[in-house]
Amino acid sequence: ADMTAVGISSRWEPENSRNVTWIYLPASKGQIERAMQRSGIADPKDMRLFMADSSFPEEVDVALDFRCDNIYELNELALVADKLSCDDRRKLGAAVSMAKPECASQIRRLAENLDLFEFAPGAHTPEEYGKYMIQRSGHFEYDPNLDEFYDYERYGLQHMGYQSGVFTDRGYIAYVGTVSLEELMADDPAESYQREQDFQMGGMT
Repeated sequence: ADMTAVGISSRWEPENSRNVTWIYLPASKGQIERAMQRSGIADPKDMRLFMADSSFPEEVDVALDFRCDNIYELNELALVADKLSCDDRRKLGAAVSMAKPECASQIRRLAENLDLFEFAPGAHTPEEYGKYMIQRSGHFEYDPNLDEFYDYERYGLQHMGYQSGVFTDRGYIAYVGTVSLEELMADDPAESYQREQDFQMGGMT
């Protein structure tokens, strides 16, 4: 499935140049290289990207500044996002709202680590969060006959007290990982270097 359509043009062309090559991500390395060649780009740093159509969660579109993002990082993100279920895409949207990533690689790290986030879709108050946790999270034997006896708000507030969570447009999300969010989103320099090397070896001289 296509996650996003991206227009590529050379940074040396005028902003409104019609010399734009369109490519759908995720794409193979060869497809990206051919698109660059068609746009007359030898060095990825000379590339200007334009976003057209995207299946990313809206929060991802907003977080990405496509004029400066690296097409390879964007492609890696598209590969990861493509495998997410609808529910996980919503969860990624909430995680992006919370973590405020600044580039495609940071968003990819969030997408790869969604299991480190607890998400209550549609919960916008402590009471709704408590209700989600007790009724739908699967952590409890919920008995609808006792509904009036559950103090959802109190449970929600108590649980939130242990976490650093936030309410987003999509619901309540809390990060429950052990390293800081900054560390979680930081790319491993060795990995980035390896990707760069793989690209250089791919015959782009």
